Amino acid sequence: MTARNNLKLQTSSSLEFIIRLVAPLAWASIILWLSLTSSPPQLPGLLGWDKLLHAGAYGLLTLLIAQYLLSLSLSPAKICWYAGLAAVSYGALLEVMQLLVQTGRTAEWWDLFADVVGAFLGCVIFRQMPGVTCQRHEDRDKNYG
Repeated sequence: MTARNNLKLQTSSSLEFIIRLVAPLAWASIILWLSLTSSPPQLPGLLGWDKLLHAGAYGLLTLLIAQYLLSLSLSPAKICWYAGLAAVSYGALLEVMQLLVQTGRTAEWWDLFADVVGAFLGCVIFRQMPGVTCQRHEDRDKNYG
């Protein structure tokens, strides 16, 4: 591998690392805003069901955290645990903040349960994406191993 190709690989890896870090942080910021806003936007019909929105939001957060953790070269099993735990912990923190901050929002155990279900489903989806997890580890082993 030439020095120029190595530099391109490092630059693309750095950019990929930054994107994988920014995506979960941006989504977590959106969840924070929606959780602490006194009157968040409402979706009509079934899509507006609060628990479904919680599950979807934390499922996506788990997937984004897992994608970030892939860049740290952890095993897929550890990635699922860490990503799910981070998402659920964040959900619990926001429920406590809703309880303490007077925004007109209330903390609910069922919201936290929906967050856990969403994080679990995010882990299941992540584990079912072998093209992402396996290919990433194969590329890492080929380039650095």
